[in-house]
Amino acid sequence: MKLKKYNRQKAIDYARKWALGRNPLYHDYENYGGDCTNFISQCLHAGEIPFDVNGRDVTQKWYWYSDQSRTPSWTSARPLKNYILNNNRELSQNYGIYAKPCQYEELELGDLVQKTVNGEITHTMMVTARVFDKNGQLIDYLVCQHSYDLLDFPLSQKDGILSFIKIVGYYDW
Repeated sequence: MKLKKYNRQKAIDYARKWALGRNPLYHDYENYGGDCTNFISQCLHAGEIPFDVNGRDVTQKWYWYSDQSRTPSWTSARPLKNYILNNNRELSQNYGIYAKPCQYEELELGDLVQKTVNGEITHTMMVTARVFDKNGQLIDYLVCQHSYDLLDFPLSQKDGILSFIKIVGYYDW
């Protein structure tokens, strides 16, 4: 199994294109608890990460073919985090996204931010830009999201407990 590259630019381009709208090729889950993770999964897939249909059970897979044929990790924040952080590690025999927790300063464009409220992961967003001061020091990130749609919104204005996920790539044969 080989670790392959995630196309961050394609993921960001998709995020910016669809942040304020819906791609008609996918179902909109806004009325079913929110569309944020569905949108982020679409962004990751646009970043050339293929569906993962090879896990032992549904918790170790990541795909969307239709509203009736999808995994919880495609549409829900906690299952996505569990899938990408617990299922696919460097020594894993699984196929699919490889990611790891990171610090705020380590975020790259195309990485993920998740929000936790009362101990529950409730939201997922994607880093789409960095903001620097006149001396070249990083002062903020901009994010795109669904479930109140935002395009290049300052991460510093998000409340709650935030966790950061670096998308390293994906495993493929």
